Amino acid sequence: MQRALKTIRAYSANAPESIRPGDNLELDLGLDSMRRVELLVAVEQEIGGNVPESQLSSIYTVRELVDAVRESAASGTKAGAGDRPTFAGWSAVLREDPNDPAVTQITKPRPITDTAIFLFARLGKLVWRTFSRIQVEGIANIPTKGPYLLCSNHQSYLDPPLLLAVLPGRTIRQLFAVGTSEVFGTGLMMRIAQLFRVVVVDPDSNLIPAMRAGAYGLRQGMGLVLYPEGERSIDGPPKTFKKGAAILSIHLQVPIVPIAIDGFFEAWPRGKSFQKFTPLKIRIGKPMIPPQESQASEDAYGKFTAELKERVMEMWRGLEDTNERAAKANS
Repeated sequence: MQRALKTIRAYSANAPESIRPGDNLELDLGLDSMRRVELLVAVEQEIGGNVPESQLSSIYTVRELVDAVRESAASGTKAGAGDRPTFAGWSAVLREDPNDPAVTQITKPRPITDTAIFLFARLGKLVWRTFSRIQVEGIANIPTKGPYLLCSNHQSYLDPPLLLAVLPGRTIRQLFAVGTSEVFGTGLMMRIAQLFRVVVVDPDSNLIPAMRAGAYGLRQGMGLVLYPEGERSIDGPPKTFKKGAAILSIHLQVPIVPIAIDGFFEAWPRGKSFQKFTPLKIRIGKPMIPPQESQASEDAYGKFTAELKERVMEMWRGLEDTNERAAKANS
């Protein structure tokens, strides 16, 4: 138990002096979904066992984590012996191509489908501008060719389709996204995901496949749409950015294009139905070049994530200031 606690302390963002068995991995120790995966494998390597990654979604405390690894070790399952590889850092994980057809098919040419999506997106733009307006700045900052990441704050369900609505056709044809099974996991939404090149995963219980899917598309020269917050804002302003975009950018050596949006929350707030057509603003910043992969570390991931959030926040505050000036002018 002491060896496991030492490992857990090393991985804990809050680094408490004494870790208790009942401590919550997220609330008390500050471990996000990525860090929990890394911790699980580190504990496995320390005391044995190979707990399925999907089981992590039902593990909340230090005691539950250690017990799960111990039970796995007692059953004779060794770390690295299952479907999930022994964790050797994100560089090793991201080098492996996925074997899921739903992932590998995103690179197939689809001229007819892509043309239809482009026309659908333009129709959406026309409809919105019929009732309100969309203001876009910085389209020229998006590279003409991939790979790259488009990283925006996330305000509503309208964010992805209306972002597509303002992008050039050449950009739309090379984009894909990784979406959560909570939204795209069943029925019509799954079909929409296939149509729009959205790879559907559960990021909490299958984080490594989600990251690997993103890396695969980037290696094929595509552009990845990724929302670093991982969820829609509860009240409009950007919230905590997770480090997934930074990890992919650093290890794949691809730029991140920061994007700030505003007005989407007022149109369709989280937890409510569509409210109204509101003025929308999208500001696209200049690409951010990641540090060299040789510098990859927790500190590097954290620093680059902080830089990304600051860039998005700076642009978003600029959009907010514009809204306030417009309101005063109209009053």
